[in-house]
Amino acid sequence: MVETWAEQCSRSSPITPAISPIRESKRQLSNMASFRAFLNSPVGPKTTHFWGPVANWGFVAAGLADMNKPPEMISGNMTAAMCVYSALFMRFAWMVQPRNYLLLACHVSNETVQLYQLSRWARGQGYFTQKKDEPASE
Repeated sequence: MVETWAEQCSRSSPITPAISPIRESKRQLSNMASFRAFLNSPVGPKTTHFWGPVANWGFVAAGLADMNKPPEMISGNMTAAMCVYSALFMRFAWMVQPRNYLLLACHVSNETVQLYQLSRWARGQGYFTQKKDEPASE
């Protein structure tokens, strides 16, 4: 009688021992325990340390969506305020205990996007253009 591929795979051998049902259930319990630990951790989804940064990714998405808009539509004041906001909250995310790496990543990304938008606004306003020497009128 010829064994099927599934039967060959299920057979235990010294090279590839079969996973026993007890070992498999222990692995599943371990996965459940690690998921439960994440749920109940100080930065897990039951806290504002998780949902605050998740909501703040909306700022990054909005900044990325605005990259296709003309520079004339960018508000220099609002973009500068967003840069200051993200810089302050980067420091907060680093100093708070436990450190909130999700918030830090969110604000680093937002700072990058907003600085790019601010540079687009400044170029559109003519701040980065070279001023040509004008001849003195006599």
